[in-house]
Amino acid sequence: MTSKRRFFFFFLLLIIVVSALRLMGLQDALDQERLRSGIERWGAWGPLLYILIFAIAPVLFLPGLPITLAAGLAFGPLWGTVYASIGSTLGAGLAFLVARYFARDAVLDMLGERWRWIEEGVSKRGWVFVAITRFVPIFPYIFLNYAFGLTRIRFATYLFTSWLFMLPVTAAYVIFSSSVLNLIKGEVSPAFLVGLALLITVSLIPLIYRRWKGSKDSLPKVIVWATLLLLPLLPGRPAPAEERIDLLMSQRGERGLPEGWRPLTFPRISRHTEYEWIEEEGRPVIRAVSRQSASALIHPLDLDVHQYDSLSWCWKIDRIISKGKETEKKGDDYAARLYVTFRFDPDKASLWERTKFGFLKQIYGEYPPKGAINYIWANRLPKGEAIPNAYTGRAMMVAVESGADRVGQWVCQARSLYADYKWLFKEEPPPLSGIAVMTDTDDTGEEAVAFYRDLVLKAK
Repeated sequence: MTSKRRFFFFFLLLIIVVSALRLMGLQDALDQERLRSGIERWGAWGPLLYILIFAIAPVLFLPGLPITLAAGLAFGPLWGTVYASIGSTLGAGLAFLVARYFARDAVLDMLGERWRWIEEGVSKRGWVFVAITRFVPIFPYIFLNYAFGLTRIRFATYLFTSWLFMLPVTAAYVIFSSSVLNLIKGEVSPAFLVGLALLITVSLIPLIYRRWKGSKDSLPKVIVWATLLLLPLLPGRPAPAEERIDLLMSQRGERGLPEGWRPLTFPRISRHTEYEWIEEEGRPVIRAVSRQSASALIHPLDLDVHQYDSLSWCWKIDRIISKGKETEKKGDDYAARLYVTFRFDPDKASLWERTKFGFLKQIYGEYPPKGAINYIWANRLPKGEAIPNAYTGRAMMVAVESGADRVGQWVCQARSLYADYKWLFKEEPPPLSGIAVMTDTDDTGEEAVAFYRDLVLKAK
């Protein structure tokens, strides 16, 4: 089968599979994030097992393409390419050594006279011949692994050249396959478009090869031209995450509040805390005034807590809540608290959780957070201790400051969100969905004034 026909049938099969799955209504069951989350639970064993399978595949005469495509599905475009490249190179090396040292006669019988043109090519061109046969995807992977073992090329030269020139084709297939499940769900991602462009480019390499096949310098030219075709399409280094996110930017948004923030009120609480954006010594500050009232100021987010792990802020209060008591609903008031909420994902939830959160969604119009960490300036709870909120076990109260000793002073805090979530909820944290500041005195009927500044999320 020619390369053109192979390329055509590959995409025809893909279209048939995607259409069939969508017609059967199975697209929602094929969740890419759920698949990768399941593999992540294996830790380092997942990649190691994959690499091992790929390494022994040539010895067992298993086709390499399905294993390569599986890397994109399981590990994503970047790490999938890394693991597939390592596995395919180890497999190529293992088959080479088997042919050279352990089963030369058996391999000769299997290949017959077909390996002679490989031997002739290596004798004339050396590593360049290895490069072109790896780079042009019309030469069978398993056949080459064994055939090169029968030649006189050095093992180190063969292995390095194989790794280097198989890498672009490996990347093309992995990047493409990394977005296939999203394609089945009807989502066309940038990874799919890049992968598609890479595959089309790879399919043109045999045409370039045939174009210069009769030329004296055909092999180096094929490598140069194919590389020039591939380089613009290979994904560059991902843009680094912003090192820090200053959540109290020095510009006003709606209602005179810092940009990105909005009020959050609660049912059956008619008196709301007053929040105001001010400047103090040139720094943006949120001032909160609560008079027998309760409401919050929230900044919605959608961030990976593994990436944005560090949260720091400074706060100041004019008093603690004298009647406040962390373990009772009637004492659930704080001069200052900082909420960090974590997103609920129905695709990763149990049936009971989906039912419960679905009911709450009908009431509030959106899913409530899966969990929340409530950093408080405690009234009585000792500093460093944590307890469930008096109203719900999905919110954990962490006393990062306590008592009246530092009232009237700026106190700065820094926390690891990942470590705190693992400590409090005993599971991996979902993505961040928001951060809120809150000063409330509705349960105790008291008054309090608080100030918040330097609220920053930092990337690792």
